[in-house]
Amino acid sequence: MRTSGALLLALSLGAALPVAGVPSYAMAKGKGGKGGGGAAPSASAEEVNKLKAVRLGDPKAGTFKWGMKPEEVMALARQTVEAKFAPRIAQSAQDPGKQQRFRDQQQKEIVEVKKSFTKFEGQKSGWDVSIIGPEFQQNTAESVLVVKEDVWTRYFFFFEDGLYKMFLAFNKDAIEGKTFSDFGKSMESKYGRAKEVYRDDKMRGGIKHTLDHYEWSAPGGEKLKLVDRSEFYGVFCLVLYEGGTQDRVVERRKAVNPGTVEKDALVEAVTTKDNSVGHDSNDDIIDRVTGHEVKKPGTDDQHGNIVVPSPSGGGKKAASASEGGGSKSTAAEPEKESSSSSKKKSGGKKSDSPMDGLEL
Repeated sequence: MRTSGALLLALSLGAALPVAGVPSYAMAKGKGGKGGGGAAPSASAEEVNKLKAVRLGDPKAGTFKWGMKPEEVMALARQTVEAKFAPRIAQSAQDPGKQQRFRDQQQKEIVEVKKSFTKFEGQKSGWDVSIIGPEFQQNTAESVLVVKEDVWTRYFFFFEDGLYKMFLAFNKDAIEGKTFSDFGKSMESKYGRAKEVYRDDKMRGGIKHTLDHYEWSAPGGEKLKLVDRSEFYGVFCLVLYEGGTQDRVVERRKAVNPGTVEKDALVEAVTTKDNSVGHDSNDDIIDRVTGHEVKKPGTDDQHGNIVVPSPSGGGKKAASASEGGGSKSTAAEPEKESSSSSKKKSGGKKSDSPMDGLEL
């Protein structure tokens, strides 16, 4: 009996995937904001401001603001990197060689942030099947900038070059083996009681009622969600966004891609089958989705933190680790795109990167 490619991939990821169909959503039953059809409860404004802080947990040091241009976010992100390395550089003053290594590592991280800026203008890349795959669509004036921090990796999303969403993927060591439900309770102790939103997945033998995300309202029309990305990536993520702009993004997506629904590209690739006789469309799913053998995230070597795609690395893996006891972060980078498809043409010449004007 032949085993399908979809089953092999599911087993390799340790995931129980839906058989087919798009999941439907249902609110949990209960009182006090636990489900129901009403608005999500309000999150703590103080804690939400900490999420937007330039320096982790310290809004007094400055915050990222909605509508900021990519260049402005990049300038603040540079301050974040420099603040992280400042004590290490100062403490290694008696060891010039070690101090220079810290300086080099600092500069490398700043350059990586600059190179991470990506406009989603129709080019397919590893982003489409990455942890942020469900967070954007192509050709809708959306873009992203990535900054790796001590507790999480922060993805800054822009619409028409204005910041409107931050996607914060916790490092695995911050999760400490908690289930999504357990982690959700710990987030409720910080942000306040949340609405639990469930989805109904069609499985062999019936419907599986699964907790999909926690949801809060926030000051100024902001929204906060805790989403589960552990099935493929082993992490949970907070998503903070400006509600009015998010509505505009949704309308743009409907106009550009009419009739489509937001899906996780990797899940869809695994669960969608060709019904033609004698043919399993998932036989080559690993090659079609990723271009190389897929391993379960977190099992490769000794690295324990989130896999962070970076579209500028030419398909190679890059890893940076904080010296002196800091936690490690790995970067599994998407396939490098050809220069002809990743750069705009203007008058027969290729334009420079949108971030090239920044001084590093």
